[in-house]
Amino acid sequence: MPRKPKVEGRKPRKRLDGRSIRARRQRKSRRAQVLESALSAFVEKGYHAASITDIITGASIARGTFYLYFESKRAVFQELLEGYLKRISEVVSRVSLEPGAPPPADQLRTNVDRVLDVLSANQGLNQLLLRQAVGLDADFDRKLDEFYGWLLTYIKGALDLGQQMGMVRADEIDTALLAACVLGSIKELVNQYLTDAPPGSLDRDMAVRVLVSYNLRGILDSTPAPSIPITS
Repeated sequence: MPRKPKVEGRKPRKRLDGRSIRARRQRKSRRAQVLESALSAFVEKGYHAASITDIITGASIARGTFYLYFESKRAVFQELLEGYLKRISEVVSRVSLEPGAPPPADQLRTNVDRVLDVLSANQGLNQLLLRQAVGLDADFDRKLDEFYGWLLTYIKGALDLGQQMGMVRADEIDTALLAACVLGSIKELVNQYLTDAPPGSLDRDMAVRVLVSYNLRGILDSTPAPSIPITS
């Protein structure tokens, strides 16, 4: 294997001492503390009503400390939203047709289970994603459009693949429209059960089965209906 070209003039990486490591950990911990407090304030009061005072009070820090980490309330909201979108996207895997890979339906079921696992553990962030971020400003709308566009592309690709394999109906079915229906069913389930409903309201295993069954098979019973005798 060829070696990587040597880069001239590169300075050796400075080794961190114990004090520097502790300071870095403390900064990371304090930043997470601010984010957690901000999330609580946004969920309780809403983005517009929540203030930096609410955030620093919840985090037990001074106002000057807040500005060491974030330049504004919007910056905190943005980091919460972007971090959550990244976490959701990271648990979604492309359907593989490699030899030895699980059946495509099982891979889809695994993806749904992983996504619901993340969503179930983050009701507050679900409120930000589905309710507070929508229409907040043009930049947030663009970020949401990009995220949902990515999801729609993924779902459409899986449906196109299913058509090629004979698993998905191909009779006058527009997979782009079908992808929007699939995404809509997931978003509404999250909105109803994983946003502000009491924790534990949703049986996640049942939700996975229902989502996969509904989106792969519809709602009609495939077994023949029993004949009903007609009496005079």
